[in-house]
Amino acid sequence: MDFIKDFIDKNKKLSITILLAVSTLFYTILVAAIDRKPIGPQGSKVGWSALNGSFRDAIGQHPAWDKFTDVLMVLAILVALSFVAIGVMQLIQRKNIFKVDKTIWGMAGLYVLMVIVYIVFDKIIKVNMRPILEEGDKLECSYPSSHVLVICTIMGSAYVAWGQIKFLTERKMILEICKIAAIGIMALAIAGRLVSGVHWFTDIFGGMLFAATLISAYIAAVPMIKFKAKEKKLTKREEREATIY
Repeated sequence: MDFIKDFIDKNKKLSITILLAVSTLFYTILVAAIDRKPIGPQGSKVGWSALNGSFRDAIGQHPAWDKFTDVLMVLAILVALSFVAIGVMQLIQRKNIFKVDKTIWGMAGLYVLMVIVYIVFDKIIKVNMRPILEEGDKLECSYPSSHVLVICTIMGSAYVAWGQIKFLTERKMILEICKIAAIGIMALAIAGRLVSGVHWFTDIFGGMLFAATLISAYIAAVPMIKFKAKEKKLTKREEREATIY
């Protein structure tokens, strides 16, 4: 089995991503199949009903935390838009889409995958429905927690990507503040969704697993991104502007 060991040693980042993906898939199957009982609104069935029901009864509902995590979601989306803006500025300055930093390309791919995961589990594979009814007495999908998925994916990948941006690497204090803020936002998002009572416990943990898998995929994929674009000699002004981002 030496070839397996050699593969793992040479592709540790990819191996971790595969392990996380398999674990997330296995966990999703368990949540969808084990101890499903109609403990949700309108008799909706919920996986791991004993655990989820006990946690719901112990926590209760706190709408203020629900609103607070909505604010965190907006902050995360603004962070994602900042990377989009950086990519657009690089494209304008370098006049070649293939000269946009691979960090930005990686973020673009990550965001696409995140949206795909959200759509699949919100529209196609409905594992659990929320423990509360939304406006109009409607049931909404709960697995995985969309807030945890989106906030942790964006902020976790930003934590990594910020370390590749020249503007921030040259300003270590700002970089550290950004990283601390990213960790804080992720922690508050997870805690806020747990306390709010708008998701089952298993669904919040599922959001964390999906986010960890996507972030790991981003870390593994970025070094593999290579473009063979025709080189263009930059003017001094273009070189100076290219170092900003």
